[in-house]
Amino acid sequence: MKKRIFSLLILFSITAGCALPSATPTQNPLPPTPNFPPVQSTSSPIVSGPADTIFIHGAILTMEEGNPTAQAIAIRGGAILAVGNDSEISALQDSRTQVVDLNGKTLMPGFVDAHSHTLNEHLLYDQDPLPDQQAAIQFGITTEAEFFVDESILNKLKALAEAGKLRMRVNAYLIYTNNCGELTGDWWKAYQPNRQIAPNLYIRGIKIFGDGGSCKAPAMSVDYPSGVGKGDLFFTQEQLNQIVAEVQAAGFQAAIHALGDRAVEEAQNAIAFALNGQPNTYRHRIEHNATIRPELLPRYGEIGIVPIIFGTYSTCIRATGESKKFKYILGEEYGAWDWPWRALVDANPRLPIAWQSDYPIFPTNNPLYHLWGMVTRKEVNADGSICNPPDWVKAGALRVEEVLPMMTRNSAYALFFEKEIGTLETGKLADLIILSDNPLQVESDSLKDISVLMTMIGGKVEYCATGFESLCPTASTSDVGAGSPVATASASLPDSPASNALDGNFETVWNSGAGPEQWIQIDLGKPATVSAIRLHVSQYPEGDTTHQLWVGTDANNLTLIHEFSGFTRDPDILEFVPSTPLTNIRFIRIVTTKSPSWVAWREIEIK
Repeated sequence: MKKRIFSLLILFSITAGCALPSATPTQNPLPPTPNFPPVQSTSSPIVSGPADTIFIHGAILTMEEGNPTAQAIAIRGGAILAVGNDSEISALQDSRTQVVDLNGKTLMPGFVDAHSHTLNEHLLYDQDPLPDQQAAIQFGITTEAEFFVDESILNKLKALAEAGKLRMRVNAYLIYTNNCGELTGDWWKAYQPNRQIAPNLYIRGIKIFGDGGSCKAPAMSVDYPSGVGKGDLFFTQEQLNQIVAEVQAAGFQAAIHALGDRAVEEAQNAIAFALNGQPNTYRHRIEHNATIRPELLPRYGEIGIVPIIFGTYSTCIRATGESKKFKYILGEEYGAWDWPWRALVDANPRLPIAWQSDYPIFPTNNPLYHLWGMVTRKEVNADGSICNPPDWVKAGALRVEEVLPMMTRNSAYALFFEKEIGTLETGKLADLIILSDNPLQVESDSLKDISVLMTMIGGKVEYCATGFESLCPTASTSDVGAGSPVATASASLPDSPASNALDGNFETVWNSGAGPEQWIQIDLGKPATVSAIRLHVSQYPEGDTTHQLWVGTDANNLTLIHEFSGFTRDPDILEFVPSTPLTNIRFIRIVTTKSPSWVAWREIEIK
């Protein structure tokens, strides 16, 4: 990352802080209100009732193996409520539900970029990364992984997240070495794997550079024709064995940069050594895998390694024979080793192979352009012309139905995120996109021309293409029509005020900055009728929590009507729906009496 000349070797919660003086809720009765329910306790979150938004009359690509297509989908509070046919999903609406007619348009999960430098490349040089984030969102990327994160960059990412500026879900890979193979110390041991450390920011694995590429040459088992020998391994086999074992002992996933076949083999051996015959529950991965000797292909599946592979092939280098960017190119006689994705898939039919853009090392992170490249093995030249692949390059091509899972559910698996994203299933996060055409139905040459019309992350529209506003639902907000609700709290962090819980933005949070007991209170402005109270959890770490609902017309004289008690985690939804609507309600106070984390909420909806 210090030297950004990439030498490709071939052709290339905070859950719901300092208590402030306040009135203490009591159990004194309100003025006569016959429809008050008894206090209830629930052991798990309730997500039920009508949808906030439904999309109907579409071609839904779920990426779920057992249920690959549907017509419609329902969204509730940032999560998927249901997926099914038009009649099933239409039954989930009420008078407040926004109904979007897709009119045959294709809706699918947001793309997941398993390896990029979209943000860290800018942060490394103290530049603004947010324009590139916006571009990625417009390309339909809803989750990505940052693959050169030192302690300084991690702190900058955390500051962006805590300011509510990370709109994608960002997964940080902490560096064990720099790109020249030099050790960076054990600073990464201060962190824990697979933890959310701020809104939309997660610690995942440890990045290890095994060979050259952006510094020195990738390590090959044969000589380069240019006279640089066989390239550069940064560690002996014994050294890399011990590094991967150390990373694994700390509970982390190892992500090993390996471009040349000699580096791939060494990485495979090191992972096998650390696992010692056990399943790869750590999901150790090899990044790039650009040149693979045929005998190494089945070893990925045998060991259980997760391969992360490039998208668009550098076909124009073969066409022109020139490259100012890629200095280390093998001869055509090794073409079968060169980005052999067809052979890799065929040798490992059930292996979760994942896609990477490696942007901005490669000039675009547009997933649909990468899809086109993986299917056709064509590339657009600098002058706009199309470079056509020779037959031996074309032999590595994949089918659309093979690539789309690599860009969604497989990449989610590589990031330990498959339970939350990557497919469209009930209970998963509403991270989805709408496309101008169905990639399963258009001609392969047209794949790169498909555009993203809408990107939704956590139920919120983060991008809407001009002219397609009818496909983009507005944000869900509290809709009690009693005035302008105002939130106050027992305490708040300076950048996470109580008002964040009512702003309709599920990426901003109210954070008290302390553990329980803490409260947040909503003043509806005047007495109103309340039919539901919906709480969007912001919590790290996950664990058992207890939250009480107190309501009334007088903030100093509230009644306890409900208690949530059970295991919660970000981004669960807790919902209370009384058997009949509550009348004469002005104040609603949520008191958290038990939580493993600071007390916070993403959003509070009052219906």
